[in-house]
Amino acid sequence: MEKISTPTGETVYTKTLPSGLCCFVLPKAQFLRTYGMLSTNYGSLDSKFGVPGAGSVDVPPGIAHFLEHKLFEEEDGNVFGRFAAWGASVNAFTSYTQTSYLFSTTENWEDCLLLLMEFVNNPFLTEENVEKEKGIIIQELQMYADHPSHRIHSLLLENMYSEHPIRLDIGGTEESVQQTTVQDLMRCYNTFYQPGNMALAVIGDVDPLQTFQLIEDNYPAWEQEAGPIERFYPTEPREVKQSWVEDRLPISRPRYLLGFKHEPIWEGKELLRQQIAMSLGMRLIAGRSSLNYEKLYEQDLITDSFSAYFSADPRYAYSVFGSETRDPDALHEALTGVINDLQASKVAEGDVERLKRQFYGAHLASYDSFEYSANRLISSYFRKIPYHSFLDVLQSVTAAEVQEALTEQLDWKRSTTAIIRPVNDHEQE
Repeated sequence: MEKISTPTGETVYTKTLPSGLCCFVLPKAQFLRTYGMLSTNYGSLDSKFGVPGAGSVDVPPGIAHFLEHKLFEEEDGNVFGRFAAWGASVNAFTSYTQTSYLFSTTENWEDCLLLLMEFVNNPFLTEENVEKEKGIIIQELQMYADHPSHRIHSLLLENMYSEHPIRLDIGGTEESVQQTTVQDLMRCYNTFYQPGNMALAVIGDVDPLQTFQLIEDNYPAWEQEAGPIERFYPTEPREVKQSWVEDRLPISRPRYLLGFKHEPIWEGKELLRQQIAMSLGMRLIAGRSSLNYEKLYEQDLITDSFSAYFSADPRYAYSVFGSETRDPDALHEALTGVINDLQASKVAEGDVERLKRQFYGAHLASYDSFEYSANRLISSYFRKIPYHSFLDVLQSVTAAEVQEALTEQLDWKRSTTAIIRPVNDHEQE
């Protein structure tokens, strides 16, 4: 068992079981709530992978999300009722790189943890229930397709990437859902749900040693093949697929997104460092306390929805700026000027230090969130990011690094603009 001290004076306990399952326990003395998360290092990007004795295998996009839906189902119903009987809630989510199952409760946390481990490791898949689920998932995809925020983000990635699976919806497409078979689902489950590809976090007023023992004594034995997983991704062109794209939806105000495509060249601590440098730089552009935000707001070109973020993984990397706006063309022109001016000038050391203090405080406050802490522990483990070094890395990042990140990564030759405009009256008739 390894102990890692947090900046808040707490201790994270971590242990890898003989099965390969990595476990984290973060004790929270005198808290009533207990939170558990069991995750697999498997998401929507993993649609082509190696299988021992079968070479590389392609499966329809969206299977990670499909599996997430199906694992809640049991032969005589689903697990929601069993969690509810203990006064607990249970949920799950699928991202590009990770699928997670989680519970939150104020009582019977041991029973909830045992059930979490049980149902995730006991898939009940039949031809009948898989076919039934297809309609449910397709309905979900159709609902999100009409949601402006989801639609414009999808539009941006579809035109930023030509081959990489990140351009596809996490849930897949109606066609890929219809193509999904029980055999596809089980092949993915047997490949990616092995204990060595998973991690479990428990946060609450719990004893670390007893919690590890409870997990080790009760985690179901893995009876399938286990070992390193080989994942395959297509060669992605350096340039964006299309630099400008527009669509229309029945909305009251236009939506605007500006995206920059980056080379995914960072791993581990270097990825953490780049995340911090880019986040600081983007805060100079889109942060509520920045002069740029104030200027754009006074010109009525952005709303409170204006934001920016840097998303990166060893498999992909991109940056996004966006807002609702009265005039997306004018916002694009103004934001282009803001970015060009910032790249041409020297980033002020004082501005960066001020933002670093904000980041420092936000990081400390984040430990109060059970959900955020559990997901950070697990996702950082999967991506080999030393999360416990965050504050040390933050303190060492310089204004020159922020300037370099903005100058090199916000490359207009690798940018995509997506706009959704309101449907005109005559188009609605």
